[in-house]
Amino acid sequence: MTANRKSWGRAFALLAGCATVAACNAADIGNFNSPNTSQLEDSPNASTVNTTVAGVLGGARGGAGAWASTLGIFGREIMNLDGAEPRNVLALLIGPLEPGGFGVDVGWTNSYRNLRTAYTILSVIDKVPDYTPAQRSAVKGFVKTFIANEYLNQLRVRDTFGIVFEVRANPTEQGAFVTREEGYTRTAALFDEARTDLAAGGTAFPFTLTTGFAGFNTPATFVRFNRALKARLELYRGRWSDVLTALNESFLSTASGTAASLNTGVYHVYSTASGDAVNPLFDPAPRAIVAVPEFLTEARNRPDGSRDLRASSKAVVGTVLLATQGISSNVRPTVYSTNVTPLPIIRNEELILMRAEANIGLGNRSAAIADLNFVRTNSGGLAPLATDFSGDLITELLYDRRYSLFFEYGHRWVDSRRYNRLGELRKQLPSHRVFPLVPIPVDECNQRAAALPRGCVNVLGN
Repeated sequence: MTANRKSWGRAFALLAGCATVAACNAADIGNFNSPNTSQLEDSPNASTVNTTVAGVLGGARGGAGAWASTLGIFGREIMNLDGAEPRNVLALLIGPLEPGGFGVDVGWTNSYRNLRTAYTILSVIDKVPDYTPAQRSAVKGFVKTFIANEYLNQLRVRDTFGIVFEVRANPTEQGAFVTREEGYTRTAALFDEARTDLAAGGTAFPFTLTTGFAGFNTPATFVRFNRALKARLELYRGRWSDVLTALNESFLSTASGTAASLNTGVYHVYSTASGDAVNPLFDPAPRAIVAVPEFLTEARNRPDGSRDLRASSKAVVGTVLLATQGISSNVRPTVYSTNVTPLPIIRNEELILMRAEANIGLGNRSAAIADLNFVRTNSGGLAPLATDFSGDLITELLYDRRYSLFFEYGHRWVDSRRYNRLGELRKQLPSHRVFPLVPIPVDECNQRAAALPRGCVNVLGN
């Protein structure tokens, strides 16, 4: 364990409370940068701000498991068959999803807790006497990038229900809900503000990042990560030219011509050090988490008759059969092979597929086919599509995204909704339902009883 990771582990522990208090209980938050918010606000200095920045990254990591697990269930990537918690099936596969029901928080609490911490940093950053102007800009760019990503996380979950965008300094005051469209517009602007700040951020951050940011740990290199996330946002709202513009400034690369670069990216890292955390998706037995059986059976074959490498390398037929409430699986995910396996925030493989999708949207079939082929041959070992392939490229794209990005960020559920293909997700039983989005948590609704957000409803699914 490096000293760098140990120091971040201590910082994550110090700020652990920042990821556990619901935004909808804002009146009870109080000292949200436990244990030293007053010092941060009243007498900010570089050391305190740096520790709080670590808390923002720790808060982001704290929500990462929800995107892969809960959204993975909605998107029929995985199932949680923990016999001691039947609601993983009753609520998440059968429903309805209710504002006060099991599992509907889906990172809402964590996101808004982390946003409040991040906005506190921005409110004091210009008062920090032992930062240079460039260092202040660097911190602003880093923090705004993570603020924007928290909004993006919630937009992909709540979609047309909208989100709360304004996180006010007074925790007893509620920000208004904004529409999906306004949420995306304002979040895109934040990513761009962050890029501007990073450009003025000098040659180094005033804090040391974890090893998960290797290659992206200076303002000049971190901006490529910022642009990758901006491209993801533009993809979600179908602005194809803007996707390509952002990708051109990101770390997308096919230059090597091999699979080696596909895993280049930014990751959440874990450790067993005191005060740090282990990967919450590691379940080797498994005890609860299994892949849906069709993940292997629906994988395509390589020229030699073996399955797509993206399937065989990410799940195996195991010796343990988990069964509950009439459904079962013995397919064990192997994506996270140890309790300290890093979890990707975004990788080059996703960026290449994003470029392919944008070119499909723009009618540039040959460019899209070239990128699809780069991924499917290097990552999956499949035969390439013909250069004059005339079939449905969206079907090919969604297949590649399913297998390339399995169990990383809940991609399949979001992708199926974006293309109106939720009805194609396989249900294990006729009583199961596929949900298009997730309601607003009940505590948020209760505090707005006079003017309920439209998301304070049961979602029945189909």
